[in-house]
Amino acid sequence: MEEINNSILKNLKETENEMNQIVAENLNESENETYLEFYNLWKNQNRIDNQDLMYEELKLNIEKYWLLEKYNNDIQKKFNMLYFEHGGLYGGDLEAYAIDFNYSNSKKMPDFEVMDDRFEYLDNISSMPAFVSPTLYHLTKNIQGEEGKFDDFLDVNDIYNLFESTALIEINRLFERADNEKLFEKFNFKKPFYLAIGEHDAGAPKLVYVID
Repeated sequence: MEEINNSILKNLKETENEMNQIVAENLNESENETYLEFYNLWKNQNRIDNQDLMYEELKLNIEKYWLLEKYNNDIQKKFNMLYFEHGGLYGGDLEAYAIDFNYSNSKKMPDFEVMDDRFEYLDNISSMPAFVSPTLYHLTKNIQGEEGKFDDFLDVNDIYNLFESTALIEINRLFERADNEKLFEKFNFKKPFYLAIGEHDAGAPKLVYVID
């Protein structure tokens, strides 16, 4: 499974590099100060601090909500996927959903689909608070009311895609740490265990990490 996780991280980094190049090239042709401000905001993210904050919050929420019978009425229920959903441009909070993912080829990295009918959403972990992505939160906090100062909304979208690509890399590192420190071991999950991220009502989820 290490090979799959290396491939996932490689793809995430390639996407980030591609978006960085797109934004940097656009800025060479633009004198838009707001565009530059958000590019600098992206560059100034402290990735190590971000990962530490997410880990501590995820660990706390698992203990405070996920493992309590009040919120999880079937802790022993088996499942093989956690899906984390965020609000896109206007939301850095991620909520968790337990899913039984019907996928037979455990040796191959799956491609998810929009409204994937292989997903069975379970009720043991549903809309549970997970963690806040600091990278997405900083974008959300600062961009509200500033959208009209960009040359056009395509630039806003490029900035969002750049921030999201970085957030996914940070979350990949978060899940690797959670795996190494056995954060999910109290749950009855089946292996391979998939961890995926998606934006609410916006395309297919993205596979971020696999535990085997």
